[in-house]
Amino acid sequence: MLSIYSNAYLTVCASRSTDSSGGLFGERPAREYVDVEYVSDAIRGKVLAFNLPIREETQPGKYITLPDEPLSHRGWALQERILSRRMLLYGSQQMYFKCNQGFRSEDGVSLQDGFQNIYNGPDKLFEVTKQTVCTTNYQDDNFDECKAKLLASWHELVWVYGPQKLTRASDKLPAISGLASIFSKQLGDEYIVGLWRFYLIEGLLWQGLRCRRTQEYRSPSWSWVSIDGIPGFGPLGIYDTLAEVLDVQVDLRTSNPYGEVTSGKIKIQAPMERLYFATEDWDPTQPSVPYYKNPKVRTAKGSPEGTFSRFDFDFTAEDAAQEALRIVESLEGVEIFALILVKAERFSDSYRALIIRQVEWGDEYQRLGVITLDIETLGRKPEEEAKDDLPIITLI
Repeated sequence: MLSIYSNAYLTVCASRSTDSSGGLFGERPAREYVDVEYVSDAIRGKVLAFNLPIREETQPGKYITLPDEPLSHRGWALQERILSRRMLLYGSQQMYFKCNQGFRSEDGVSLQDGFQNIYNGPDKLFEVTKQTVCTTNYQDDNFDECKAKLLASWHELVWVYGPQKLTRASDKLPAISGLASIFSKQLGDEYIVGLWRFYLIEGLLWQGLRCRRTQEYRSPSWSWVSIDGIPGFGPLGIYDTLAEVLDVQVDLRTSNPYGEVTSGKIKIQAPMERLYFATEDWDPTQPSVPYYKNPKVRTAKGSPEGTFSRFDFDFTAEDAAQEALRIVESLEGVEIFALILVKAERFSDSYRALIIRQVEWGDEYQRLGVITLDIETLGRKPEEEAKDDLPIITLI
């Protein structure tokens, strides 16, 4: 796929089609035109005017992503669109043309911004702001700004890709394998099930937004590939890493290092803290902001009020309250822990951690979600622990 779409002179796209038999052409709603008198010096006449959609006019990026077109929500189509240098897109209301220099629509809209561009260097991959770029620790001399922009571009790519639909759930990795191979060369880094080796500790802290875990296995629990939904990689600002990756093992289904996997393990040394549910005064069925549907947890030595967790489920969904209660019930009698990975100084000292549990069939652990803990909630300063005293576990 990479060689086909990246070497094509023009890709013609049936964006309006809901399946492979829909084709390029179909009925389009008629535009209503209004006669407007036009006078300019000695020129008199009429022009025809019509309304443009308000949403697209106030948010031009909506034109570029074509959110109302069925093909825009298909997983494989995203890679095809990014890899193509030029595209003619047949939409449900009009045609569009995009290339590396910009985007034009049939009704006259012309934008210099294009869709995600992988051909003009890191600055053109995505329009990233300095705030977006600052997701990395610039105290690290080995991490330059170019690499930071590439990483921010990858994070925005998987943000778009995460909720895309796939006929086969197992295609989650193959459907972006071409893009992953390009980023791997540009970053000069090893690709590990949707994450990057040089940024693995921080990458493990993705947050699942509007997400659900898949029923069938397609990746280890520590990768965003294990969910259907948006993987959010929020800015950490200045931070200290408290964990160390000791070993990574990934078993591939084929010889493609960017394709399907059958298993994956990360051996990691980091501070751990036992978590307990603090649900005495928590009722997710009561009217409240969606975030409060996340179960509250506490530690043994920290504040008894605890803090809201971020288990990997969609706390904005209609059934969020029932899902939150199910999570708490399913973990009754199960020990859960915070695996503390970094100490961040973005607003005040806080610790970013994974919520994990030991699997029933062995000594390994699996991810359940993420959590942010301040010193009061945690009840101690894990950075003061001797490294040799830190536990070593294996995440699967």
